[in-house]
Amino acid sequence: MGKTDFYNIAANTLNIFKERKNVVNFSALLIFFLGLFAFFYGLFTIPMPKGVLGFYRMVSPTSFEVFYMIFSAVVSALIVTVMIHGTKVKVEDMKDITEKRGAKNMKSAGVSAVGMATGIFGAVCPACLGINFLLLGNVFTAQLSFLIPYIIWVQLGGIILLSLGLYLVAKSAYEKKCISCAVGVSSSVPQKNADAAGLVSKKFIALALIAVALFAYQLTTLFGSGTGVASSGPSLVTTSGEKINIEDVIESVTPKEGFKTSVRWGDIVAKMVETGALDPRKLEDILIKRYGQEMKPQWRAVLAGGDANLAINEDNAVFMMYILWTLAKHNQNPILTDSPFAKYFTNYDIGVGKKGYGDITLLALTPAQQRITLEVAENAYRPCCNNSTARPDCSHGFSALGLVQLMASQGFSKDEILDVFVKFNSFWFPETYVKDALYFKITEGKDWKDVDKELVAGKNYSSLSGAYKVKNYLKDNFGI
Repeated sequence: MGKTDFYNIAANTLNIFKERKNVVNFSALLIFFLGLFAFFYGLFTIPMPKGVLGFYRMVSPTSFEVFYMIFSAVVSALIVTVMIHGTKVKVEDMKDITEKRGAKNMKSAGVSAVGMATGIFGAVCPACLGINFLLLGNVFTAQLSFLIPYIIWVQLGGIILLSLGLYLVAKSAYEKKCISCAVGVSSSVPQKNADAAGLVSKKFIALALIAVALFAYQLTTLFGSGTGVASSGPSLVTTSGEKINIEDVIESVTPKEGFKTSVRWGDIVAKMVETGALDPRKLEDILIKRYGQEMKPQWRAVLAGGDANLAINEDNAVFMMYILWTLAKHNQNPILTDSPFAKYFTNYDIGVGKKGYGDITLLALTPAQQRITLEVAENAYRPCCNNSTARPDCSHGFSALGLVQLMASQGFSKDEILDVFVKFNSFWFPETYVKDALYFKITEGKDWKDVDKELVAGKNYSSLSGAYKVKNYLKDNFGI
């Protein structure tokens, strides 16, 4: 393409904005995309009845990230605005242009679809770097730590894709090719080319509708009910005729009073506060702003260095997650330094203390205690992904590791640690373990207290894939 054609495409694009309605469309779309990218980058969260929906940033966005968000929003808004304008081209105009330019241009009549698809793909690149994704009704942690050194290249790729998408869409608008219009074709143009162009349009629209439907389904599944089983009624009847009270199962997995363990804090919290790994004021600020939770007196006592038994319940699940998360990310331990994520988390900051990763000796484990810690960690999973606790890469992964290390340091056995691990995980992932309990009751007739917790903590029931199999079994056979 020559310089003159490029100039004409740019000039035509500018002319589009001489129409007031296009300026209005662009302004509305710009606000939408700015909000979308700010959401994906964790600059704000959306309050929900039970917590919030969103992505939590551990550090402030860089100058380049701010530029990328603004650039992506502006170009995305331009792409959609030009596309909306392009689809309003009259059929008579299309017929006239097609007759004049012939089959040569007809072959690229799908360029508008390609441009839009390319632009959309580039627009969602920031989301690729997020940690939480919706997949078939499940929220899980994607293993994208390996992308950290290449984030800048992914972002540059997004800029290139968005720019290419804008160019292709602008070119389509200049040449007046409309993927959603009925194209008039002269007898000199092969009918198969016209059919191909129409097919591109139909496929693109069909894919867009499918994507919207899947997203709506995911949101309905995710936020439709509390634990994911309450909607099926107070009880269910197995194929053998046994009646199972679901409320009783929920109470056995996540009792209202929670679980109190014989594990003690000792001086570990005092050490974390003293070394700056944990700042009580920062933690309180996060609990209030992100979770709407006021600091309770018993939590303040723990942060003040008081020695007490660890307990978990619905109220303190987030508080416990942050304390144990901080412990695991700072404590020097080979599980951290030997993990594939170590080189990426050097300046790891979760916002409740200081940056750091395995940089403080908070718990000095004996060789025997370290062996138990590693054995348990390698066989204890979490439903947000398929990684074991020995490969911590998210909040609950680190929190579980902190719990395991703390218990090992106090001489607890493997079975005792796994039992407490499942209890804590049950309050962090209630739906998974309530459904696990129902599964064992239905298939083996076992009450939750009698189920082997080492089996439950393993990959078959506590990982993303394992939990999904159980979920599918209950859904397919009992509709829950």
